[in-house]
Order: sequence, then structure tokens, then C-alpha cells
Amino acid sequence: MTTTPSSEPRTVAVVINPSKFPDVEAVKATVQAGTDRAGWNAPLWFETDADDSGVAAARKAVDAEPDLVCAMGGDGTVRAVAGVLRGTGIPYGLLPSGTGNLLARNLGLPLNSLPDAVEIALLGQDRAIDVGTATFDDGEERVFVVMGGVGLDAQIMDNTDDELKKKVGWGAYVAAGAPALFKGGFEATLSVDSTPEEPTNCLMVLACNCSSVVANIELATGAVLDDGDLELVVLQPNVVAGWLGVAIDVATRNRNGMASLKQWSGREFEFSLDQPVLAELDGDPVGETTHGRFGVDPGALVVRLPVPAALAPGLTPRAAAVIDEPGP
Repeated sequence: MTTTPSSEPRTVAVVINPSKFPDVEAVKATVQAGTDRAGWNAPLWFETDADDSGVAAARKAVDAEPDLVCAMGGDGTVRAVAGVLRGTGIPYGLLPSGTGNLLARNLGLPLNSLPDAVEIALLGQDRAIDVGTATFDDGEERVFVVMGGVGLDAQIMDNTDDELKKKVGWGAYVAAGAPALFKGGFEATLSVDSTPEEPTNCLMVLACNCSSVVANIELATGAVLDDGDLELVVLQPNVVAGWLGVAIDVATRNRNGMASLKQWSGREFEFSLDQPVLAELDGDPVGETTHGRFGVDPGALVVRLPVPAALAPGLTPRAAAVIDEPGP
């Protein structure tokens, strides 16, 4: 099923990070060509500010009362807009740009064709997905759509050179991760849905809303965006299995075995650490923390998918559902 056409022209508000595009006017023209073909009004544009990654722009976009909000920027922009749209019921279209595009990859959206992405955003079908929440030492609740974590993942993201990422793509993350692999770990005390676990030495504690969190590697096996749960993945130092053991665990989807990856499903994870450790949300470092909580807001974000829906790695294998528009 598709969204119900309206007799009145519809309006899309686009939150754009202009720093991601060498020719902003060209991409704007591509988007407007798509709205013209679909019979929509000319798009409304809201540029992000470096100080808040797009939150203020997204709020202005929502205030314009559009029929659809789209994001054009990196994963930070996608996360910022998702946080504002959370719980509003306003459909969210993704117009991928940059290297990561983590949410778009898990939703099976086109990464290299802006016209195709625009068409899906304007004419596609709606599906509700979960939104992750995270609280660290400062007490502020933040959101994520793909992953939130502390440790190795945050170090890799913090060490990644933006210029190198533009040149070599995912290879920049490998270069950033190599030095971090030789750093010491930390002790984490975890609880899963209020059930305490034994303290463990870790290199990383990662809450995943979907399975693929970097370079199309399925780190959180079985995780999907629309099941109302998160998957907690813990990477432990293992001098016997080493990094070969981790690679085997990832390739075979083995968890909680003899090697280094442990995984739990749940709706709420709490952790306390024996030292300050860098945290990240959807690839954006957010400072050090010693304790925190990961949770999930089920079905809080409505995203646009193709018609018919592709078999997306981050969704349960079923036909996408239409979100009913509220009555008068």
C-alpha cells in the first residue's frame, strides 16, 4: 500500500547540512525537480548550524507544518532531525549523503541516486521504527537511531579524519581503529531489563537498534529497527582468541560463546564504569561518561520506504504498514 494522494499540493521541508555538498544549489535543483514531477509545492529549505547539528533547523521545519520532513547531511544530521520528529507522526524521508548513511543502509534506501531517494521520500510508504535513547553523566536524554556506545566504537569515531573519510570511505575508520585496538579496556557493571550481570572487562559496550552499524558488518546479529527492543553487544579482551576470534564471531554470528563478543536483547540497559570512557551516538562522540542508560521508544519515528518495500537488512521481513493519518 502507498500513502493516500491528496488533492491539495503537499509540501516537504528539507533540513540540509550545506557543508556536505560541493554544489548546494545543484542538489537543491535536483530535489525541486522531484517535487515538480510529483506535483508537490516547492520545497522549504532549512540549513543546519554547526552548534547543534540540525536540531534548531529541524524545529523550524516542523513549525512550518509540512507534510514531510527530509534530511540531507551526515549521520549527525539524520540523528538530530530524528530526535525532533520523534513522536510527532510526521513522515521522515532520507536523502543520503556522505560516507556513513547508517540508517539509510539499514532501511535499504538508495545511497548513490538522489533522484531515486527523492521519489521514495515523496511517493513512498510509511513505516514506524524504534528510536533509541541514551542518558550519560550529565543527565540529558539524547536519541540515536542506529547505535549508542562507550569505548572502542567512540574512540574510532573520534579518531577518524574527515578528509581521509572523503577520500577512502570506510577505510578511514580502519585507520582510526588500529591505534585504539592496543589501548587497555575498562570494567563495566551491566544490568539488562533490571537484571544485573557480573562485572566484566570490556573494550566496548554498544546498544544497537539494528544489525549493521558500520561498513555493512552485522555486529548485532538479529537486531531490527521495528521490534521494540535493542541489542547490547559487549566486546571483551581475549588474549586466547584475540581479534581473529572476534572476526570469526562476527562472520558466524556466534555470540556468548568462548570468544570475545557477548550479546543481550532488551528494552533497558544500565551500566557503570570504573573510569571515564568516551561515548558516542550514531557515530558522533558526546564526551566521557562513567555511567549511563540505554532505552528504546518503540515505533516513535515514521520513515518513508520504497513501494514495493525492499528486503531491508534493518527491518523485519514483512510488508511495510501504512500509518493512518489522524482524523478530524
